[in-house]
Amino acid sequence: MAVAGSWQPPRPCEVYRSEWELCRSARHILHHYYVHGERPDCRQWLRDLASCREWEESRSPEAQASPALRAW
Repeated sequence: MAVAGSWQPPRPCEVYRSEWELCRSARHILHHYYVHGERPDCRQWLRDLASCREWEESRSPEAQASPALRAW
């Protein structure tokens, strides 16, 4: 059971940064283009990272309510 006021993003911010960097890597771009015929859209990882960092810095309710940081 969660304690009131103890909410955290489902992953550490470092994970979002790593996923964003992987998405932007040449290997991933080439693989995604070969499989799907288009470049990968990495904007969601960047939005997730920004929301996570905003929450870590300010613990703002807006960042907590962000769809990117809701538990799956």
